[in-house]
Amino acid sequence: MATLSACLMLSAGAAAQTAPKPEPVSASATASPETDPTVPHAKPGVYSESKQSATRFRVTVKGQTFTARDAMEKYLLYRAAMLALEQRSPWFTLVEGRSPGDTAPLPQADPSGYHYSFRMAYWRPVWRYKLAGSAAWSTWSPFSGAAFFADGKDPKTVSRYEVSADIVMQKGRMDDRNPLAFEPRAVSEFLVNQVNPPE
Repeated sequence: MATLSACLMLSAGAAAQTAPKPEPVSASATASPETDPTVPHAKPGVYSESKQSATRFRVTVKGQTFTARDAMEKYLLYRAAMLALEQRSPWFTLVEGRSPGDTAPLPQADPSGYHYSFRMAYWRPVWRYKLAGSAAWSTWSPFSGAAFFADGKDPKTVSRYEVSADIVMQKGRMDDRNPLAFEPRAVSEFLVNQVNPPE
């Protein structure tokens, strides 16, 4: 009996040593987008989202204190990624807000190119803004061919602004060669330490 007990104990010890350890779960995989403590919540009226159709949403950031175009657009993209995660969408696409007369070339998918989770250069929302002392809204489109504030206006005189983009939630396998495709988890993890809500 002693011999049998010893064998059983040895077998149990060997099984314990060879059993695979559970994989650690990252905080990003378990954190709820609504309770993500890393990026503070925006003040009421700064960020909004509206459903345009079953899968299409418009995300908008409004503010009064203009700091930098890059900061505003990154925050908007971060919120778009959070929205996609809330919708349980594995990826989403940007609908470019082009107008007749826009001269920027259309982005082209490259079947032989690299695979990407997202391309920051192709996140191009459209802007509206008011300058101090002006009642009229001005519009700037990244597809117009004109540089940002190329007409001599001083960005520091912006008294109100809106930056918006339409996104479409997608299902199935991501088309990672589409320049306008974004993977929300990859986007949020890339931007989480770079963004803060605008004022």
